[in-house]
Amino acid sequence: MRWLTPARLRYAWIAGAALWGGWLLSLLLGQNHLDRTGQVIGTDYLQFYAAGWMIRHGQAARLYDPEAQLAAERMIIGPHLPSYHAFLNPPFFALLFVPFSLLPYELSFALWSLLQVMLLALSLRALRSGHSFWKSMGWALTFLPVFASVSFGQNGLLSLALLTGVWRLWRKGHDLAAGGAAGLLLYKPHLLLGLLALWMVEGPRGRRAFLGFLLMGAALFVLSLAVLPEATWAYLSFAGAVYPDLPSWKAFPLWHLHSLRGFWRLLLPWWPRLADLLAALAALVGVIAVFRFWRSHRDPGLRFALAVALTLWLTPHAMIYDWAILILPAAILEEALPSKREEQRAIFAGIWLAAFLSAPLVLAARAAAGIALMPTLPTLAWGGWRVFQMAGLEIERGRNRI
Repeated sequence: MRWLTPARLRYAWIAGAALWGGWLLSLLLGQNHLDRTGQVIGTDYLQFYAAGWMIRHGQAARLYDPEAQLAAERMIIGPHLPSYHAFLNPPFFALLFVPFSLLPYELSFALWSLLQVMLLALSLRALRSGHSFWKSMGWALTFLPVFASVSFGQNGLLSLALLTGVWRLWRKGHDLAAGGAAGLLLYKPHLLLGLLALWMVEGPRGRRAFLGFLLMGAALFVLSLAVLPEATWAYLSFAGAVYPDLPSWKAFPLWHLHSLRGFWRLLLPWWPRLADLLAALAALVGVIAVFRFWRSHRDPGLRFALAVALTLWLTPHAMIYDWAILILPAAILEEALPSKREEQRAIFAGIWLAAFLSAPLVLAARAAAGIALMPTLPTLAWGGWRVFQMAGLEIERGRNRI
């Protein structure tokens, strides 16, 4: 695309460098576990660290008690803690952070951040895109969801690594193992919606993958029940009470909710039920479109790439860092449609720009008018439509050659 000139692409590198540099400077200038802006270092990482800390201090039974969580977080950060960070994941995920909680908070966060960057590198190595590894790594680090996953202390790059592992196993025909690897994502089950839809149309392969998924899910449930029985039952009750209307929480950062539900609630803040209905209708349209595509396109890469994108279209709860998983379909599409790489770069650039500008645009619009248009979801829809068109042209070109 002519507008994607080298000079313009340099702005993305500059913006990415400014983002990382500003954040690191804020960490260095902060004190008492807070950065220069007064936020907890690692932001969301506190909830994971506190969950591991609570298990280690014999408080697992109160893992989903907000008062106990807040008390633990104040023990870790101090009475000057600016806000409460709720642990919302299943109890088996909290077990991962028990060893991390043995370290001082800042060192633990640094180690988790390093682990996330390593998982990103491993994912890119496994995907073997057409670019050099270091160039791919550099571009990935400029992508706001990647930055958000690291700076927020979140798990978006763990999700990317697991989905990359699922793709490699699926591509090699290890269907049961692919389903089992997908089951590890049950710490965020909504990130599996696209894969579950794909397996529904994949016949015996899909059924084997679904069996592997169920076996892993059962194993994780037994592990949770054996090690953290009170927390497991508390989580089931907590999830049923909290998840259905999580965006209605008073302090919920709606501008970071990059889902159809977040899109319509930002656009129609005074009519949340109407917004949810429109989100459901848009999700249904997306499902129909993708299923029609799957019926006419048998390429496993195209099908898997759209399954990952469909996940972000269907899930009611995708924060900005969850969009880091789009690195996977980006790499797959470059391999599946090599003759359309210029068009694909335009799609990737559009999504990159929408993600980068989304928060400031949404916050400014809400402050000025009380409503806002989240740009990421329309851009994702446009990108999906362009992929449909490109794949159709590729098939037509192959028929003409025959």
